[in-house]
Amino acid sequence: MSFRTWSIVGGLLWYAAACSSAARGGNDAQVLLQTDRDWAKRVSASRNPDSIATYWTDDARVISPGQPIVSGKAAIREMIAGAMKIPGFRIAWTPDSAVVSRSGDLGYTYGANEVTAPDTSGQLVTTRGRYLTVWRKDADGKWRCAEDIASPAPTTEAR
Repeated sequence: MSFRTWSIVGGLLWYAAACSSAARGGNDAQVLLQTDRDWAKRVSASRNPDSIATYWTDDARVISPGQPIVSGKAAIREMIAGAMKIPGFRIAWTPDSAVVSRSGDLGYTYGANEVTAPDTSGQLVTTRGRYLTVWRKDADGKWRCAEDIASPAPTTEAR
């Protein structure tokens, strides 16, 4: 075979390998996105802090606007338990997208969220925002949230 033929064959093999790798990355991202969706469903259906906390790593951190950082699964579980005791408290989010690293052990999701809670007068107020969660795949192969970061939505849409 000529050099040109070998080059074409080599290029086609490289392209096939790259497409196969991208497909695996895409599937990992879909699994991660579905994990975030499942978590959102769990939170809306359950008020059990232990059930909800299973989605975080042991060393996770929650970073919310105007609040101290909550570090570690035990502290996060207590945060959840406290929030669930607040009359009218509700949190919901809609994952938009997921990205997974080439190594397949780190990823992130982002989307929109809403938190409803009483204000100082007792009236329920809903705050809309955005979030970014950083996920780590644990030894058991499950995705768990390592960093959970929220920010308020803009008060006006960008033009």
